[in-house]
Amino acid sequence: MDIWDQFFSWGAVPGHLAYAVIAVSYLLTNIFWLRLAAVVGIGFEIVYFLLSGSAVWPSIVWDSAFILINLVQLGLILRDRFSLKLSADQEAFLKPIVGDLDKAQVAQLLRTAEWRTLLPETVLTAESQPVKDLTFVCEGQTAVRVKGQLVAHVGAGAFVGDVSFATGGPATATVTAEETVRVLAFDQAELKVLCRRDEQIASALYRRIGGGLADKMRATTRRL
Repeated sequence: MDIWDQFFSWGAVPGHLAYAVIAVSYLLTNIFWLRLAAVVGIGFEIVYFLLSGSAVWPSIVWDSAFILINLVQLGLILRDRFSLKLSADQEAFLKPIVGDLDKAQVAQLLRTAEWRTLLPETVLTAESQPVKDLTFVCEGQTAVRVKGQLVAHVGAGAFVGDVSFATGGPATATVTAEETVRVLAFDQAELKVLCRRDEQIASALYRRIGGGLADKMRATTRRL
């Protein structure tokens, strides 16, 4: 049997399916569908090896291990998806941050944060001091002071501590709640670990932070 007979034989169909699905998986950006495509593609590859009459057992064993790893990860993703339960208000608050992230990714993001209600005069950041949290203001308004001088107000839809998160430096201003403020406080250390692990989450978050910093710079320029 020459190469073309092998290529177009019925026994080669599982192989064609395997490599076609694996090729498609390279085009996917959603991690759930990427892993699912990998499982299907590798499964077809195993079938191809078994039907070819010359099963390559080291490859079959390793393929089986890859399938098992991806199935475990798919299970974790599904667990995160089904565990995410948000009220309509919480979804509205989160939308500016998460954009089009998968529900499982949103659940992972929320595990690095906690909802807090802050009373008036609560200090969110202190100038020149380390910043533990990246804080997203959901409701209410805060005052921003530099060297004791009021320079701005930050309200719903904006981050506090974003400069520190982006640069790794201390707070550039003292920010305090002017009224009762509802926030989502992300632990910076945990959030950075998550961003290193998931590029999509990092991209969405830094894009949102970058937009907020640009807005703050424009506001500062107008004041000057």
